[in-house]
Amino acid sequence: MAIDNKKLVLQHLDLSWNKGEFDKIKDFLSDQFFYKTTFTDEILNGKQYIEFINEFRDAMQDLSVNVELIMSEDNHVMTQISFFGTVGKMIYGIPPGDKLIAFNAISIWETGFDKIISLDTLIDITGLERQIGINLSPFEPLQSRI
Repeated sequence: MAIDNKKLVLQHLDLSWNKGEFDKIKDFLSDQFFYKTTFTDEILNGKQYIEFINEFRDAMQDLSVNVELIMSEDNHVMTQISFFGTVGKMIYGIPPGDKLIAFNAISIWETGFDKIISLDTLIDITGLERQIGINLSPFEPLQSRI
């Protein structure tokens, strides 16, 4: 029996971003999985994507990810997500501080055979920049940080 695509995405988001249970989420990703985000120019594979999430969770220890909207059609799911937390250490140009920050993301998920095939995420960088008062331009590639 096929897993409902919305349920697949919601389970993945909860286990990964909110709980950091990376051993469990590996099974959600297809072998061909790739991730694109406005935080980096790189296209990340599954292993790099998990490292990306882990890096964010490490920098924002109180990170909370809330799904505001989810829609599904055929093998695609669209989510609007809000990220909340304080930055404990520099991440993608965002300096540490004790101020709670919040930013939104819109993601398009491609699914197939009960797996996530791809994920493309547009982050509201401008809204984030307004909160922290700095320009978040070119980022250091993930590969050079690992």
